Amino acid sequence: MADSVPAPGPLSDVRVLDLAGEAGVFAGRLLADLGADVIRVEPPQGSAVRRRSPFLDDVAGLERSLYHLHFNANKRGITLDISRPEGIDLLRRLAAVSDAVIETAPPGEMDALGAGYEDLRAANPALLYVTITPFGQQGPLRNYRGNDLVGAASSGLMYLNGEPEDPPNQPGAEQAYHMASLVAASALLMALYGRDRRRPPSGHRIDVSLQEAASMATLQTASANYYTWYRRVPQRRGLSVFGGRHLFQCAEGRWVSFVIMPYRWDDFVRWLRDEGIESEVCGEEWRDPAFRAQRPGAATPAIAELASRHPRDYLFHEGQKRLISVQPVNDVSDILEDPQLRSRDAFVRYEVEGREMLDSGPVPRMSATPLSLWRQAPRLGEHNEEVYGGLLGLSAARISALRDGGVI
Repeated sequence: MADSVPAPGPLSDVRVLDLAGEAGVFAGRLLADLGADVIRVEPPQGSAVRRRSPFLDDVAGLERSLYHLHFNANKRGITLDISRPEGIDLLRRLAAVSDAVIETAPPGEMDALGAGYEDLRAANPALLYVTITPFGQQGPLRNYRGNDLVGAASSGLMYLNGEPEDPPNQPGAEQAYHMASLVAASALLMALYGRDRRRPPSGHRIDVSLQEAASMATLQTASANYYTWYRRVPQRRGLSVFGGRHLFQCAEGRWVSFVIMPYRWDDFVRWLRDEGIESEVCGEEWRDPAFRAQRPGAATPAIAELASRHPRDYLFHEGQKRLISVQPVNDVSDILEDPQLRSRDAFVRYEVEGREMLDSGPVPRMSATPLSLWRQAPRLGEHNEEVYGGLLGLSAARISALRDGGVI
């Protein structure tokens, strides 16, 4: 990683002020990966993101949070106390030379500070102002507090996770936060395109709700009509789907997903016969999709026996060779060793505090503007001189005075 090389990318002429907490810090990372100049704005004591575990060597510290190191990579970083009038003045000046702001404060909090949408818009009429909150800026729950767990629960996503006989389960890896950040980043990209087509360019507000973003996984499928038409609430399916299991344990105890597409039924039966597995589903009548549809789950015992005979990797490659959708259920160690991801250079290694850091690089592969993870997450206030001096033209003495006064 060489952080002295400007990031190439399609957003290289876009500047974003990132004041987001956990709910939206991923949005800034996505935009930074695309080449935007994302300036992470933190209070002088550091944001809460820096206090998230796990830490390097399990030792807590503002520069040691793996959460911070991952989600703030490719960004610049400054400190600014926006609870003070001098801080608000500097934020407005920064907004005047930026394209967008992302924040996750409760509704009205930034307005009360004098740093809300209307305040910053006065400094820059073309500014795009993105908020990510648990329930959005309007509605009876707008002032209710929440986090990723609340987003998953309130969206219905949690209700669908787990085994039917168990309580609802929390989806892994902060899915509500990630969905909200994906919505925020994609909406901001569309807003940038639309704004720059207007003459003169004019900005606007983008309001993202965790509940609404996560509900995409719950309602924006057939599930909503399944309820409105039949008054049936979709339930947790656990290992089953459409009446049959889709996850199977292999000979060594690991797992594969095993899906038989309707047009690959003969290939599946051929595999059973090659293995000498006797099953009613090998009969001629089972070649009829309508016949099979009336008997969901009938193939489960045969697949379970097949899976139990072989290691996971054999089933994966043999299944794919037979054009059947068999896929290992990977954990993190599998992902890091995955030959496909390695061949695409999905991971980047660099040094932090004397330790080798492994991180995921930008996901899109763009032929004209290749993306890279070229700048590690900023140390606290690392770019104060660069931003306040370079962007706002403050003198070294003024920057020093602001630092001594606790404003930055």
